[in-house]
Amino acid sequence: MKVARRLASYAPFLALLALLLVMLVASPVAAEQKSLVIVIKVKGVIDGATRDYVERSLDYAEKVGADALVIELDTPGGSLEAALDIATMIENSHIPVIGFVTGKWAVSAGTMILMCSHYAVMEPGTIIGAVQPVALGPSGEYTPINESKVLNPVYKKIEACMKLHNRNATVARLFVYQNLVLDAQEAQQMHVVEAIAHNVWEVLTESNGTIVNTGAGPVRLLFLDPEIEYYDMPPGLLLAHILSDPLVSSIISSIAMLTILAALASGHPVLIVVGIALMLLGLFGLGLSASLVSVVLFVAGLVLLIIELAAIPGFGVVGFTGIALMLIGLFVMFTGKPVYLVSESLQTAFYILLAVLLPLAGLMAVVVYKAVQVWHREPVYKPSMTGKKGHSLDYIPPGKDGFVMVEGEYWRARNVGDKPLSRGDSVLVIGKEGSILLVKPLEDSSDTTSTTTR
Repeated sequence: MKVARRLASYAPFLALLALLLVMLVASPVAAEQKSLVIVIKVKGVIDGATRDYVERSLDYAEKVGADALVIELDTPGGSLEAALDIATMIENSHIPVIGFVTGKWAVSAGTMILMCSHYAVMEPGTIIGAVQPVALGPSGEYTPINESKVLNPVYKKIEACMKLHNRNATVARLFVYQNLVLDAQEAQQMHVVEAIAHNVWEVLTESNGTIVNTGAGPVRLLFLDPEIEYYDMPPGLLLAHILSDPLVSSIISSIAMLTILAALASGHPVLIVVGIALMLLGLFGLGLSASLVSVVLFVAGLVLLIIELAAIPGFGVVGFTGIALMLIGLFVMFTGKPVYLVSESLQTAFYILLAVLLPLAGLMAVVVYKAVQVWHREPVYKPSMTGKKGHSLDYIPPGKDGFVMVEGEYWRARNVGDKPLSRGDSVLVIGKEGSILLVKPLEDSSDTTSTTTR
């Protein structure tokens, strides 16, 4: 009895000690269970840059061990191929992906991405649906596509995603074949989305505890004291995304065509270079990969730069256009995720080799630059063109430039006479400024000579 009484007297102390031990053990566990949620914003037209953005976001979320990736959707749709690629990425993702429609809508391709998300949420006032594919014409008009070979795969893809995530799959046919549009309340009532929320915090609250089907199998969403991190689109991808907008690309392409036509009409080849450069920028509107277009831009810029240095005296529009294209190409090129195909030791050897070769490359560039300077330098002796005769190939007003033919060669010439030169008029070379001949009508020269003789 005495022992029992003594133990009973120690009971409060023992209980307090046990509570402290539990708190000490549980505290690090609770700290480790703090959730990390990555949030990205898909806004505007869905294109190749959007696809690359989602891919990089999924890779980043997996790298940092995020508990979920929230995709905020506010889009009128876009490229079907890009949307299918994004849907496949989400299906294969081991990280739970939550689609959240915000702003105005997520129709067409945006609805496909939402339906393939592991958990779907809409903000009040937003709409989804209208998934019938359309074709974008050269003048910017949209033409609905009714071919079954296009509609059926889109319908089946959305239906499969909705079945996988226990949604009302019968709506998939209405989305594609009847362009059904639903608001948030209708979508929730028809079991198309799981919840309605006003912001990301409400999304996490609504989805907390839900089991979703991911690429790794069923996963329970648990958000304990979540930390939200926004992952923005890199600047290079943002530039590609802006250029990929059909409206922007069509404007750029139209300006390019007008520039080329103006160059052909006026006989100024420099404008053709500018037009071709704008046409290359318009490639983004075709839905091509940002990496592919960046390579095309870089190579085109390099070719223009070589032409400027090797064939054109001085440094002008052609060279600056080439440099601009190369910079844009490099800016977009290095936005993709890095891919290493060699081991770590070989990478180290590569960096050492690079450190040796870069100074040599710089020295070679100086040598080439000096060689080009020598090539462009005026020769010590060159037959004078003064006094030679030819004929005009263009209409050249006084003080303006055009093209003439002298001794079987094409020359750019400036009319320094008082009368305009018509096509076929005879000219006399009276001097030269750089690569431009100074000419005047041959009859002016004869008149001047006769007057002086008198």
